[in-house]
Amino acid sequence: MTDSDLEIILPEDKTILVCPKCYTNNPEGSNFCLNCGFSLRKSSADRKKWMVLLISVFLFIFAMIYFHLRMSSLRTPETARQPAPSVAQAPPQEVTKPEVAPKEPPASKNEEVSPAASLKKIPLGLVIIKDITGKVINEVPVPVVGGGWIALPKQVCLGGAEWVLRMQPDTEMSIVGGIYSDTDRIGLWRILEDLTIDGPELYPWSATDQLAWLPITSDNSPELVELENPREQGYFIEGLLPGDFMEAGVLVQQGRVVGWTFGDLAVGAFVWSGDEGKYLIPEIRVDDFYRITFANSREEEFIKALAMGADYTSIERLESFANGFKFEPKLSARETPAYLQKAAVIENMRKLIADVIKAGAARAVADIFDAQMLIEAADVGLLMDIGQATAQGYGFEEAINLAENVVADLPAASQQDSVQLQIFFSGLYQNWITLLFKNGNFGGARRAYRRGSQELPDDAGIHLMGVQLSLAENDWAGAEELLAMREYPSSLDDKVRNLQTQISELKAQEGKIIINFTPGTQQIPLTAVLNRSANQKFIVDTGASLVTIPRSTAEELGLELDASNPLRKVYTAGGVKYAPEVTLFSITVEGWEVTDLKALVLDLPDQAEWGLLGMNYLRRFRMDINTDNGVLLLEPR
Repeated sequence: MTDSDLEIILPEDKTILVCPKCYTNNPEGSNFCLNCGFSLRKSSADRKKWMVLLISVFLFIFAMIYFHLRMSSLRTPETARQPAPSVAQAPPQEVTKPEVAPKEPPASKNEEVSPAASLKKIPLGLVIIKDITGKVINEVPVPVVGGGWIALPKQVCLGGAEWVLRMQPDTEMSIVGGIYSDTDRIGLWRILEDLTIDGPELYPWSATDQLAWLPITSDNSPELVELENPREQGYFIEGLLPGDFMEAGVLVQQGRVVGWTFGDLAVGAFVWSGDEGKYLIPEIRVDDFYRITFANSREEEFIKALAMGADYTSIERLESFANGFKFEPKLSARETPAYLQKAAVIENMRKLIADVIKAGAARAVADIFDAQMLIEAADVGLLMDIGQATAQGYGFEEAINLAENVVADLPAASQQDSVQLQIFFSGLYQNWITLLFKNGNFGGARRAYRRGSQELPDDAGIHLMGVQLSLAENDWAGAEELLAMREYPSSLDDKVRNLQTQISELKAQEGKIIINFTPGTQQIPLTAVLNRSANQKFIVDTGASLVTIPRSTAEELGLELDASNPLRKVYTAGGVKYAPEVTLFSITVEGWEVTDLKALVLDLPDQAEWGLLGMNYLRRFRMDINTDNGVLLLEPR
């Protein structure tokens, strides 16, 4: 600044000007500040005109904007559904420390705001749920809201011991806790609390605000919707959406997520009724959820058995499956995954049983199962498999006892199961009777027949076993009467004709002693009555000249054995022996009595309770031996 530019005017009055720069008081009319030299000149007239013009333009624009907004607020809103902006799948967001978002001012009541307006892109992740063995049991795509919260149907979480959220192939975050109520079909779960994922806010649903549904797994357009038939369950309100919304999606109000749809995983719509997402704190841990809903259950034991690989034998795996039936189930039939349901598990068990039995370890199979396990399993096929294994390992009687105890406590069987059980029991009884009959245990066979005919009175096969037993006891009249009692299916025609032939042959043998024995055997056993008082077991021996009886039998009959008894030389397998001779008053076989017979008192080596029916008895009859059929005929001479 030069001296020519500076004009100092001394004050003529007390009016002052304040310098805007240094706040020094200057006389009225000063051009520059006396202290700092700042210009105090007033605006020129041209400058004033431009300022007035600019102010006028701004006022005009403001008036037009206000008029436009006022007219818009008076328009009637359209009733048709308005498409909200499409929400594309957002790429995974960077995981950062949580920040408190600034609170947004509420929308004006006079303004119509789209429910999806200003909605942030929704980050999508994949929840991976693994069971106690580490096997992946469910993978569910999910939207992440409220900084790190995800909603999951209870159904997909059951049996999950480890849950993770995968946002990228190499980015996984543990899900360790959440909010869950026993009355809810849905749970709200969160990633680790010190992590956050940027996305839309989570807010409780409002019954008065407009609601929009946005799909997350397809490109379908979002739509305005209404929640129908809302009913509170716990932390969630469950309802229905009009039309077809069978996709996974989110429900939005005022740019915030308030609910979810899950497609086939959980039919219906579920809106949140708890606090805002930023105020939520997990109330239950994932491991507690697992303990409450799944741990120490039948289903958990089945999972352990299914995880047993080639390092375990078939019998070890079978025992692990069977052990599951000692535990109570925790899941309902509707909640139980298909691979853990009884039908699938028992199918695996029956394959293992077949392998073990094929390897010759039927008894090991029978040892695993008891009646209570089979009652819990309540499967006819499994019962029959274990019954067959028990029959092979412990005999038919044990198998029948086990099966009958189980059936008595089972619920009413279907028509198909009833038919299968009848065939199964019929086979067990017939095999049991046949085995006893072949072993010469006619009394045991008769008892088994009586039991079988009581349990299965209409079974034609068991009834014919009774006919066969009567023939074995030489009771052709009783056999003929039994055979005529009922009609038989055509499948048994050959057996019926064979029994009729045997009855006719016995009729022709009237007046003969008939001794039945096991076909093909080298010994013919029979029981006789000595002196009309003592039963004695004999072996028919055509090589023995005299009848022999054990010393114990002679004592029972009161026969005197002293020096007065003649001694006879006998050649036995143990060498030459001398046996005292006695006289028997009578020997009676099948009702035929022969009197006054000599006998030797001799204990046979290793058969001390048996005697020999020698030729001094047999020569009184004409003998006919049929070893193929196991029949000895003695016709009195």
